[in-house]
Amino acid sequence: MKEYGIDSMKYRKSTHLAGVDVEGIIAEKGKCILVIKESYYDTNVNVSGNKTDGYFLEFDNYKPMVVNSGNRKQIAKIYKDLHKCTPTESRNIANWVGLEIELYFDENVKMMGKTTGGIKVKYQLPTNKTDDKPALAMLGECKTLEDLKTTWGELQPNEKTLPTVLAKKEELKTKLK
Repeated sequence: MKEYGIDSMKYRKSTHLAGVDVEGIIAEKGKCILVIKESYYDTNVNVSGNKTDGYFLEFDNYKPMVVNSGNRKQIAKIYKDLHKCTPTESRNIANWVGLEIELYFDENVKMMGKTTGGIKVKYQLPTNKTDDKPALAMLGECKTLEDLKTTWGELQPNEKTLPTVLAKKEELKTKLK
């Protein structure tokens, strides 16, 4: 099927999120706000034909993203400010699951001394559009620590990052001991 009037980068071979992808999401939706589904370190990963060791984020319905040190620091800062936790806790990449981040393309980013442009994480605390009432109701039904553990596993990642839901979990952990 022939297609006309499309972005010349639409069908490029790319395994991971790139600046052009972020620009496309912004053009389509106004902003590139994604929720982290998974965060991990891996070795020997094929990133568009090159084997790479590094930190990676995965999102629903988008390609994974290689996360450089600047973006990791920014995500940790967002997490720390949102959850009022220690720097060590904020740098633990497992804690980032469920965190909403906004990406943008900065054409001034340099790599190996050359201006190439790149993806950056915008410092912005998430606007929690998620209703906390269903999660709080589920947690309110917990009678034992085992109930709490099971119920926590049933919550959506974005529910688990809500301050009210986190506070309720901590309250129940103490109360149910």
